Amino acid sequence: MNEQQVKGWTPIEDARNTANIMVFVSRVMTAPVEVIIRKRFGSRYFGLPGFVALFAIPMWMIFWPEEDGSWIVWFWLLFILMQLRARMEAAWMVRRGDIVHTRYNGQPRVARFFKKLGEQEIKGKTEPTIVLTIGLLIFLFNMPLGSYLVIASLALAANHGLMVAVDRARALEMNDVLIEQRAISGQFRDMQRN
Repeated sequence: MNEQQVKGWTPIEDARNTANIMVFVSRVMTAPVEVIIRKRFGSRYFGLPGFVALFAIPMWMIFWPEEDGSWIVWFWLLFILMQLRARMEAAWMVRRGDIVHTRYNGQPRVARFFKKLGEQEIKGKTEPTIVLTIGLLIFLFNMPLGSYLVIASLALAANHGLMVAVDRARALEMNDVLIEQRAISGQFRDMQRN
């Protein structure tokens, strides 16, 4: 190792890289489920994780070589159809001029059944619970798909928790900037008076 490489490495950088990989893997695991349980995605939401998920679903059978893979294949085909539908819907929304964040992670389909719950609560608790329950039930009949859905439910909850934490950190930063700007504008006004 040369001196440049040693100076450039930090434990924080390693942790950040590890976290990025974990988030990416988690997004790959949730993309097939999200596209089924949500609608009205932002036009750039799925990106690379959605593409990698096309390969990840069939690869899940590596963990279950002796089991029936037909359920995973049907799930994979459903994912492809729903992915196409979601992308067409996003393109249609853009053409119509709907104002949606390009990385919006979709509107929960079950929201109509849980009118008293907010979107964030549905995404953080209700959806993962529903997917976990369905995964456990399917696990009784087909272990590959059931196990995939159980893992995806945990990834759904983790992704949502991370998104909430990132949004909170952004809001705190914006609040700090606002406080700083008020202080600076007060100083500016004092300078203008003198």
